Amino acid sequence: MNLYTRILLWLLVNVVVLGVVFVLVLKWQFAEGLQGALGGIAGDRLQVIGQAVYEDLGNQPRGQWDEVLKSRGRPYGAKVTLVTIPERVMMGDVITVPTDLKKIIREMNPPERRGDQGRPPPPGQGRPPPPLDDLEAFLLGDPLPEEGRRPPPPDRDGPPGGQGAEDERRRENIPARFGTFLVQAGDPALYYAGVRLPPPPGWKREEGHLLLLISTDSMTGGGLFFDTRPWLLSIFGAVAISALLWLPFVRSITGSIRANLHVTEQIAKGRFDVRVPEDRGDEIGRLAHGVNQMALQLEGLLRGQKRFLGDVAHELCGPIARMEMSLGILEPRLDGAEAYRLSDVRDELRQISALVDELLSFSKAALGQKAKAPEAVMLQPLVECMLQLEGVPASQYRVQMPAGLAVMAAPEMLRRAVGNVVRNGLLHAPGSVLEVTATVAKKVVTLQIADAGPGVPEASLPRLFEPFYRVDVARARETGGTGLGLSIVKTCVESCGGNVSARNRESGGLIVSIELACA
Repeated sequence: MNLYTRILLWLLVNVVVLGVVFVLVLKWQFAEGLQGALGGIAGDRLQVIGQAVYEDLGNQPRGQWDEVLKSRGRPYGAKVTLVTIPERVMMGDVITVPTDLKKIIREMNPPERRGDQGRPPPPGQGRPPPPLDDLEAFLLGDPLPEEGRRPPPPDRDGPPGGQGAEDERRRENIPARFGTFLVQAGDPALYYAGVRLPPPPGWKREEGHLLLLISTDSMTGGGLFFDTRPWLLSIFGAVAISALLWLPFVRSITGSIRANLHVTEQIAKGRFDVRVPEDRGDEIGRLAHGVNQMALQLEGLLRGQKRFLGDVAHELCGPIARMEMSLGILEPRLDGAEAYRLSDVRDELRQISALVDELLSFSKAALGQKAKAPEAVMLQPLVECMLQLEGVPASQYRVQMPAGLAVMAAPEMLRRAVGNVVRNGLLHAPGSVLEVTATVAKKVVTLQIADAGPGVPEASLPRLFEPFYRVDVARARETGGTGLGLSIVKTCVESCGGNVSARNRESGGLIVSIELACA
C-alpha cells in the first residue's frame, strides 16, 4: 500500500471517528428514550411549534382553526390535530388515538381536583392537595398570579382598552414553556408529539383541556421536530473542506516522495544520470538534493573507474602485441619439450589478449553510452545477422517474432549486446538450440534469448551482470570467459534506454530478456 493511499485511509478513519462520536452523542441525547430527547433539539422545537400554533389560533376565528392546523403539518407529511385530553379529536387532521397513547396521556395529565382547592380536608384525610403551579393554573384557565406574569413593555401603542389591549394581556400570560412529550405508539407504530396548549380566546373551560397532537411515521417528523439536513450538510461540508485542504498537500508530499523513489531505483540499477526536481524547501527538498549529489558522485566515480580500465587495457595492447610477435619469431627455432612449453605460454597470452579486448569493449560501451541517440532499428534482421556472425548453424537456432517489428536503440550497441548474449549461450551451453523470441506489450518489446544449458544457481542470478563476476561452474579453464560478457550486455542495453534481466528455464537453461521501447 503506497503512502498516498495510507494518508487517504487515515483521513477516512478520521471521518469515521467523527461519525461514531456523532452517533454516540445522539444515543446520549436519546438515553432516556424519546421523551429524554425533549431536553434538547426536539423539545425546543416543540415549544416553538406550540407557541406558533397558539398565536395562530388566537389570531384566527374558530371556524378557520381546522385549516390552520392542517397547514402546519402538510409541508412535512405530518398530521396535526387539536384534541381534548385525553382522546377527543376536536379539529385538524383526522387521526385515531391509539390505546397505549391514551394511557400515556392520562399518566402525563392526571385529572385535577378543582373542587378541593382551598377547602379544608375531611377529618382524618391529612393535608389538602398542594396548590397548582403557574403552568397548571394557566392551562386550567385560571389567571397567573402577579409574580408569574411578564412585566408589560414600557411604551405601549394604542388605547388602554379594546381588542389590542386584550391580545397584549393574553400574550403576557403565555407561559415561557409548555408541557411536551414525544412517544412511539400504535400498530403500526407511529411517532406522536404532544404540546399542551392554554385555552385560546373563545375556548370554554368546560370543553376540556387542549392538546396539540402531531403524528408522523418519522422520528424527525420529516423535519418538523428537528431537521437532520443541516447536520448531514455540515458533515459532508466538513469532509469536502477537509478533502480540499488535504488532497493538494498529500499529493505534493507523495509526488515528491515518488520522484525520490523513482530516482533511487534508477540509481540502484546503475543509471546515475537521473535527477530529482529540487523545488521544495523542506526536508523532502533536502532529501532530493542529497539524492542528486549522491548520483552525481557515483556517476563520476563509475565513469572514472571505467575510463581507468579502458586506459589500462589500451596500454596493455602494445606489450601483448610485442610478446605475440616475439613468440612467433621464437616458435620455429624450438622443438620437442621447448616447443610444447612455448605453446602453453602462447595459450596464456591468448587469454590475456581476450581479457584486454573485453575490457576495451566494456570501457567503450560504458563511456559511449550517449554517443548516439536511439533510432528505429528492425529487430529480426539484426538478430539473424548477429547469429550468422557468431557462426551459429541454422539448425541450432530458432527465431520467432512479428514481422516488421522495430525498436528504439543505438544500432551498434544493440548488435554488441545481442552478440554477447549469443556468445555466452554458445560458450556455456554448447550444442544446445538457441531460441530467440520477441513480444510486444504496452509499447515495450521484450527480446528473449534462451539456451538449453545447465542454467545458473538462483543465488547467482542477481549478480550475473556484475563486472568480472563468474559462476563457480564457469571458472573452468576450458570454458574461457572473463566475467565481462553480460556486463557489456547490460551497459549496451541501458545505453539504448532498455533493461536486461536473466532467469532460469523450467526445462533447463538460461533466458536473457532484453526490454526496449517499441518504435
